[in-house]
Amino acid sequence: MRAIAATLLAMGVLAAARPAAASTLSVAPIRVELSSATRTAVITVRNQEDAAVVVQARPASWSQHEMQDQLDDTRDLLVTPPLFTVPPKGQQVLRIALLREPDPGRELDYRLVLSEGPSPTATESTGLRVALRITLPVFVSPVARAAPELAWSHSLLPDGTLEVAAHNRGSAHIQILDFEVQDAEKSEHAGAPLRTEGARYLLPGSSAQWQLHPGAGQPPRAAGALIIKGHSDAGDFTVTSSPGAPQ
Repeated sequence: MRAIAATLLAMGVLAAARPAAASTLSVAPIRVELSSATRTAVITVRNQEDAAVVVQARPASWSQHEMQDQLDDTRDLLVTPPLFTVPPKGQQVLRIALLREPDPGRELDYRLVLSEGPSPTATESTGLRVALRITLPVFVSPVARAAPELAWSHSLLPDGTLEVAAHNRGSAHIQILDFEVQDAEKSEHAGAPLRTEGARYLLPGSSAQWQLHPGAGQPPRAAGALIIKGHSDAGDFTVTSSPGAPQ
């Protein structure tokens, strides 16, 4: 399984004339898995800077609508401490606990949002400050065994771009790390495989789309089946994609 990077979102919070600066925080582990047997987890936040960093920790319910992530307030998880200061070159241990029972048959999905606040030593002369926002996935396994189940499809757009779509019909998430697409007929005119990179999560019941732009050579034909080979956090996969909408 390949390493999965935590999501980092940079946001400007203080306006000034000097160049932007950002704190450097690291978090381990970068994702949390809970269940009826494992209802708590420990997360360590490390500060690699020479100045103290204030961090707010907030749990959020995670869903996906129209291929966009949505985070909502939740009381299903408890995070302590919710607000803390990481000393220079120091660390802070967080504890996250599940307050509800797992779902009988479907994975529950959350994110832990770590937002950097203004430094306790910040002054007006420190320049433009860029705060980090780190979100870590938190998965709660159901009572029954759960697994993702993807249905793949594709279509050819008017400009020649190949659009590949996947719908997760299963009861657990999957993270697609990368994949390549090749004409299933493997003819001499099929051209080189089209490749994509960039990890994306598909939660149960959600869909995702990728647009692959052909380079030199003939792109795979959207009129017939395609072979998709890739990597995910559940392992390597090889599937056949049919033209049209997912079945």
